[in-house]
Order: sequence, then C-alpha cells, then structure tokens
Amino acid sequence: MIAKRYGLMTVGAFLMAFSVVVYFNPLELVTGGVTGLAILLEHLFHIPLWLVNVAVNIPLFIIGYKVLGKLIFYRTVYATVCLSVFLGLIRPLPLLTGDVLVDGLCGGVIMGGGLGLIFLQNASSGGADMTAQIINRRIPHISVPKLMAIVDGIIILFGIGVFGLRNGIYALIVLFVMTKVSDLVLEGPNHAKLMYIISNEEKALAEYITGQLGRGVTRVPAQGGYTGCPKQMLLCALSSKEMVNVKRKIYELDDRAICFVGDIREAYGEGFTKYS
Repeated sequence: MIAKRYGLMTVGAFLMAFSVVVYFNPLELVTGGVTGLAILLEHLFHIPLWLVNVAVNIPLFIIGYKVLGKLIFYRTVYATVCLSVFLGLIRPLPLLTGDVLVDGLCGGVIMGGGLGLIFLQNASSGGADMTAQIINRRIPHISVPKLMAIVDGIIILFGIGVFGLRNGIYALIVLFVMTKVSDLVLEGPNHAKLMYIISNEEKALAEYITGQLGRGVTRVPAQGGYTGCPKQMLLCALSSKEMVNVKRKIYELDDRAICFVGDIREAYGEGFTKYS
C-alpha cells in the first residue's frame, strides 16, 4: 500500500514536470504556482526550473512543518523532491504542434493528471497550496482555496506582464482544464447521482429501480407544505446512465412527478465501488 502510494506520487510528479518542460516553458504559459514562477525566472534570468522549485519550497517547508502535520509533510516533501529531480532530468521534446492553444491544452491535461495523482495520496507538490495554508494560519477568515487563487493570480499577472495578455488568456484557459482534469482524477469512477423523487406512482417507481436496475431505494416520509397531505419520497443513488433511464420512467408513469438530481462526489457500498 505504501509502495503504491509513493509510486503514484512519483508518476504524478513526473507528469507535472513533463508538462512544464515540454509544454508550458516553451510556450511561455504561466499557470500559477511555483512552476509558473520558475518559468518566469528561467526566461528572465536563466535560472534552471528545478533550482527555483527547490529554492522557493525549502523556506516554505521550514515554516509549514507544523501547518501540514507530520504525515502530509513527509509526503509533500517527497513529491516536491521528485518534481525538482524530474524538472532537472527531463529535456524538451519535439511534441509541439505549433498551435499554442492545442499544445497548452495537452500540457494542461497532463499537468491536471499529475496534480490529481498527488492530491489523491493526501499530499501536494508544495508551492501555492502550502503558502495558502501558512497564510491561513495568520488570516483564518480567508479560506485556503481563496488564498491559493490569490497567490496563483499574482503569479499569472506577472506572467502577463512578461509574456503579454494573449499568453495570459491562454494560461487561464489551461488552468481551467488543469483543475477539471485534477478533479476528475480525484473523483475517479466513484461519482454518482442522487435522486429525490416525489410521485403518486412511488410504488411502481420503487419496483422499477429495485427490480429492473437492481439498485436500492429508500422511502422517506414527507408532507406537502401547501396541501398537508402525507407522501412517500424516494431516495436513491444511481450512475449517470441509470439516472437517465429513471427520469424517463418517472415521467412515463407520472407527468406531474417532482424530481431533484444532485451530484455525489463519491459512492461506496453495495452496487458501487468497495471501500478500501
């Protein structure tokens, strides 16, 4: 289990370094974080990417030891060391197509995948998120995500000042893709849909969900706020495909039914992924 955890962090750090060296640095895209700062300093002063990553993170680790907690701290140190090593070892490859947006999106997908693998192990690559946690200790009324956005925003603004507005806009698009891919890796195959169904045909719907789909369903006592009539609300967790089938069945049986659908970040247990 430990070998798998550190193996995934190593792969994640490699993907991050690969995206920076092969895509972001040649394209002059500053997407925030220490790697974005490294790209700026490399272009301005020819300081190696890996050296900037080490130089910025060492004082952060010294300050942030108590903030992160021992276990997360050691994992973050490992991920940061791996990232620095890979930044020094990987060399640019002739993979660019010449289209900045296409190449940037490719880099964003790779970077997002690497970040997601590291976050999945309850670690980070240091940099902006550690800085945000340290600042949050001093300014607790501002959340860590907001502080991360501020730190990344400042670095992106510097990037716009050095490389121009066009590259800055591309960087923001790439940052959005990175975030989405990272979230997708974190969520994995365990996300599902949660359905609340209020219908006069609740018995037939419950039989369809349990009999045809093989999913569990829970009856929740409810009462109409206007009529005061007692009702049975159905509650069930389904995959996205099953949710579409259930919606179709609901309105075949009762066109006046009320249905609410929400996202479930993770779903474990019978019919879903076994928790490990």
